[in-house]
Amino acid sequence: MRKIENNFFSNDLILTGGYIMLLFFGFISIYSSQNTDGYNFLSYQNESFKQLMWISICLIIFFAVSILEYRFIFDLAIPLYFISLLLLILVLFFGQEVNNHSSWFNFFGLKFQPSEFSKFSTALLLAKVFDSSSIKLNNLKSVFLVSLIFIIPSIIILIQGDTGTALVYFSFFLVFLREGLSVNYLILFLSMSIIFILGLLVDIYILYIVITIIFLVYVGVSIRDIRKIINSSILLVLAILVINGQGFILNNVLSERQKQRVETLVNPNLDPLGSGWNITQSKIAIGSGGFTGKGFLKGTQTGLNFVPIQSTDFIFSVIGEEFGFIGSFFFITIYIIFLYRILFLSENQKDRFARVFGYSIFSIYLFHFSVNISMTLGLFPVIGIPLPFVSYGGSSLLSFSLLLFVFLKLNSVKPSILAR
Repeated sequence: MRKIENNFFSNDLILTGGYIMLLFFGFISIYSSQNTDGYNFLSYQNESFKQLMWISICLIIFFAVSILEYRFIFDLAIPLYFISLLLLILVLFFGQEVNNHSSWFNFFGLKFQPSEFSKFSTALLLAKVFDSSSIKLNNLKSVFLVSLIFIIPSIIILIQGDTGTALVYFSFFLVFLREGLSVNYLILFLSMSIIFILGLLVDIYILYIVITIIFLVYVGVSIRDIRKIINSSILLVLAILVINGQGFILNNVLSERQKQRVETLVNPNLDPLGSGWNITQSKIAIGSGGFTGKGFLKGTQTGLNFVPIQSTDFIFSVIGEEFGFIGSFFFITIYIIFLYRILFLSENQKDRFARVFGYSIFSIYLFHFSVNISMTLGLFPVIGIPLPFVSYGGSSLLSFSLLLFVFLKLNSVKPSILAR
């Protein structure tokens, strides 16, 4: 075996710098959103102080990860995954309900959300399975079996009532695409999603007619190709199932609160003082920031607490109001550079375990980043997922940081090929 040189303390400066800048943006935004609560900064009731404590804990974990051996991280994948599944099940029976989600443990006032930790263990096991097995992603059976790694925790989290976090796990499909899954699956998924959204916007019978016409035209053009006719027939059946399953999802899968959020997205004026209040106030806050913003601690929507749960789900509205278009653009640019750097480093890994893990954390961060900001702008239903490193929350900050720290550790090992 070749000697492995550990360069952890000379890890990627762009990624590390981006992480620190995002933490800084998060801290000052949380501080601003809490500045009128009347608590002393050093009070445990002050969210910005607690966030600072969590940041300090993350820095300790950063150094702890640095002493782990590459092989040890690899071997942790299976036990950590099953521990996380156990915690997800236990929280159903012994967890505390927060915002209609039975997804929190409360240990003497210290809350812990297992679903956040499960993202890390799922990414780790997915990387191990891809690295250790000869997986053929052109085989539907193989795709399904590997997909169970993230489908199982997502189902348990869905049972907890946390639909937003459950959806995050399906971002792992980006990893499958990188590792050889046909892009046709992505096209199929996007097509069915568009049909689902159109079902909310237009009359269902009009949608039936349009889809049927498209099907008949395609069959007419491909009349001599029986394979294309069969495939298009399957797609037609799937489209009909999606349209008819829309009502089932809205009425049986989503909670009443989530259903109202979806309906509010389609029609923002449906309940402006109820389910539409958060989105409306968030858009007002961002819009009022103008080009240069109102200045730090000078946001009126933020200062007067017009935006509910602003320090978590709607933290970007603080940035938009107080730092304006310029500050928002700067923040988004930093985040995009941060995401691109993860993608770049992942692609340049010689070891498949490190590459798949890198793509996994990229997928998780990208989903959270794009959906959270889209929520604050009223472009996506409010599903209650945080903005990584920026939103308030100890469990989420620890989980997102741990994902990054392990990737930095894997990236620091040169050469990245181990004899296992």
